[in-house]
Amino acid sequence: MLTTNWQADVVIYEIFLFMPVYSIVLWAIWFMRPRKAAFKTHYYTLVLSQGAADFLTVTIFITQMLPRYFNIGNSLVWWLDQYGASNFYVNSGPQMFILRSIGLFLITMQRYATICRPHGRLSHILSVTPSYILILCHWLISFSLHMPAVLICHAKFENAQSFFVITSEDHKRTSATIVICTFVLCGVSTLFMYSCIIRMLCSVKRTSVMTATAWQSRQNRYQEARLCIHVFFLALMSAATFSYYVFQAIYSNELGVGDVLLSDFSEKSKNSNLQQEGLRALRLWYPLVSGNLSFINPLMLLLLNRDIQKCFVNFCSGKSVSDQS
Repeated sequence: MLTTNWQADVVIYEIFLFMPVYSIVLWAIWFMRPRKAAFKTHYYTLVLSQGAADFLTVTIFITQMLPRYFNIGNSLVWWLDQYGASNFYVNSGPQMFILRSIGLFLITMQRYATICRPHGRLSHILSVTPSYILILCHWLISFSLHMPAVLICHAKFENAQSFFVITSEDHKRTSATIVICTFVLCGVSTLFMYSCIIRMLCSVKRTSVMTATAWQSRQNRYQEARLCIHVFFLALMSAATFSYYVFQAIYSNELGVGDVLLSDFSEKSKNSNLQQEGLRALRLWYPLVSGNLSFINPLMLLLLNRDIQKCFVNFCSGKSVSDQS
């Protein structure tokens, strides 16, 4: 084993397996944007923004795992705590989840506007919105939502070995409330938009007689709908991550403490100590559960997106990406 627990080992292997592939996928999208019209759409703009969020999430994982499991940078991270390093790490989990949840919502909204309302007001607004404005909205809305929890956060590291973070009850409740409300709002909206997309595709499929223009329009909608499958799998993984957050919040709330327990609590009963160890074991799942929300993205893009498949194959075969039609 590379570390003291198998969850961290799996995350490390996944980082080495998926992140190089993810880098190639994002580079291909960025490279092809000025060269192919399909990559200029806001769908790919949001995929790039979501990719940046995924890479930031993984980078935070790495900076946590290096001192915790490999004793690399312990003194630096411990010293940075006087400048709020523990506050940063305790807020990074819910913040990155909110950021990726908002990203999924925006991607779904773009798919909904393209397929169900191609000539509606929402589609028009998206068409005239510059790419950088859409990216700024993605990030600024996400950080603004979690700002109340950041402002009341006063956390600290447990010690210079484990680097588990101890936070207050008020911060934990505020952060959990924001995460739950954000996910419920995004989740309900996503379900509504997906139901509209499915109804639209079913109604188009039932049309037996159509002109050549209508037939081409149907084929275009089917092609756009394929991109929704990628977002659907991300939504399922997001729901799994949300379930983990809720379970952890409920479990830690029953203990009456923050995210991680201080060693001062070790003088309690044996049953309380077992609960503390259970909470620590539950916390070890966080990088794996949250990381898979990022690691599944390049896999789904490669499996379900034909344009990206072509770019990836050309890159791996040594051909110029711009050679594809």
